[in-house]
Amino acid sequence: MPAQPMGRFHGAVKHRPMGDASVIWAECDPCRGRRGASEIASTTQASIGVLFILDGREKLSHPNHDAFVEAGQFTLWDTTRPLRFAVPERLRKLTLMLPTKLIAPTLRTLPRWRRVFDARQGCGALLSAQLRTLAGMPEGLDATSQQVALRSTLELLMAAISVQSGVSSSPSARIVARARAHITRHLSEPDLNVESTARALGLSRRQLDRAFAEGGQSASRLIWSMRLERCRRDLLLEPRSTISEIAFRWGFSDAAHFSRAFRAAFAMSPSQYRRPRP
Repeated sequence: MPAQPMGRFHGAVKHRPMGDASVIWAECDPCRGRRGASEIASTTQASIGVLFILDGREKLSHPNHDAFVEAGQFTLWDTTRPLRFAVPERLRKLTLMLPTKLIAPTLRTLPRWRRVFDARQGCGALLSAQLRTLAGMPEGLDATSQQVALRSTLELLMAAISVQSGVSSSPSARIVARARAHITRHLSEPDLNVESTARALGLSRRQLDRAFAEGGQSASRLIWSMRLERCRRDLLLEPRSTISEIAFRWGFSDAAHFSRAFRAAFAMSPSQYRRPRP
């Protein structure tokens, strides 16, 4: 991504691997640049960048929208799409680079109006603190620890994005956001369902269903799709875990039923999905 410094320029970058992902710490003086066709063509793996601003500000211009990100906030960008950036003052930032295949299905279910997220409270703050710790470790992590850290980082990211994407003046949207947060926390529990979620929120099943329906969604479908997505992700992240272990971890109680559900969702069996592509 070529950068054009505004006068005398100083910059530094530090990289830490984290399983299939990486954490990049960077600081720089004011500059501007772009990611165009040549940079996109040279990309070896489609990735999502999760950009946290520690100090300063940055403007990211995508084809259809701009994101103005300040200290204490984060945003997402896609390595397969053109991007322009402008840094008006001294900047320190962290970027979590994730293979798109790990999170794309989940991101597609989120509202598109939300572009910038809060990293100062809730799961956003926990995620920011974890990335700071990883970036600051002198020796980094061994391979096993990297995979553990990646799993927990993905959980925090999805929780932070899901909850904040539901923030709205609409009472139904607030209910859906609370339900998403509850479902995310309890997704591995086999008895999690729409009824238990409604009880935890102090609502009736009918009230919860109505709140989801106003947004064209379904609480049962959300639980189902989130469980399948976690299984799909862990099939990629954990080649030594059996398919049954992964299915039971995320609330499925029958391996054959899980395999049928996985095939219906992803057009292939879990073993086929895990098999390396040529």
